[in-house]
Amino acid sequence: MSPLAYLEAGGGEQPVLLIHGNFAGKSWWREVLAGPVPNARLLAPDLPGFGESTGVRGFSPSMSRYAESLVRFLDGMGVRRPVLVGHSFGAAVAVELALTSPERFPAMLLLSPTPLDGLYTPEYLYPVLQSYRFDWHGLRQSLQYVMSPCNPSYLDDLVDEARKMHPANFTGNARILAEWRVNGKARLYGGPVLVASGQRDNLISPYSAQATARAFHAGKYVSLGNVGHSPQIEAPEKVLSLLDVLLDLTEGDASL
Repeated sequence: MSPLAYLEAGGGEQPVLLIHGNFAGKSWWREVLAGPVPNARLLAPDLPGFGESTGVRGFSPSMSRYAESLVRFLDGMGVRRPVLVGHSFGAAVAVELALTSPERFPAMLLLSPTPLDGLYTPEYLYPVLQSYRFDWHGLRQSLQYVMSPCNPSYLDDLVDEARKMHPANFTGNARILAEWRVNGKARLYGGPVLVASGQRDNLISPYSAQATARAFHAGKYVSLGNVGHSPQIEAPEKVLSLLDVLLDLTEGDASL
């Protein structure tokens, strides 16, 4: 499998792995990467089949494959015990990754996370998802919808990045999430888990995010207030603040 493309910021001792969501890529973390995070090394890869990590022969989306690809990425970078930060679909990947090897990942920050008992997409929406391969304006409108009321100056860049996805990803990841079930396994992970979402999130309700937090042994829910489904873009300062809190909880516990 081809190496994953990634962005990096910070030169601290504590590695932090930033995992983007569906119809997204590493650029969704640009605000977080630009912010000061003392003592942290931030790594934001494109998952296989996304952005600049699309050169994979015979690719088919799979939650276990995403987790395995990140293990290989971390091993290749010499990263031993990173804190995990996942957004939406990427939060599901983060949980999948943490449950494969709980001792390796000391803490998690889950932003607007996919429910641990899966996320059902009605069948009539799959043709719409598939149409985004060719409908630039429709995809732009969809991305704008999930980050309302924010309108970042680089939205068009995010649309272009999303359209680079492997063709299988346009509907395949929704199929994965419809079948994903780890709610009963969540307590196998004992590290601190901060779950955060906004009151304007039109995909993940506060109730759903709170349920995710309760499923973990050391889970805690944090409301982001008047924020939609893309907190790292809409309110990066709040995400950075939560990351600071999480890093304080794990200080001295993880290193390269």
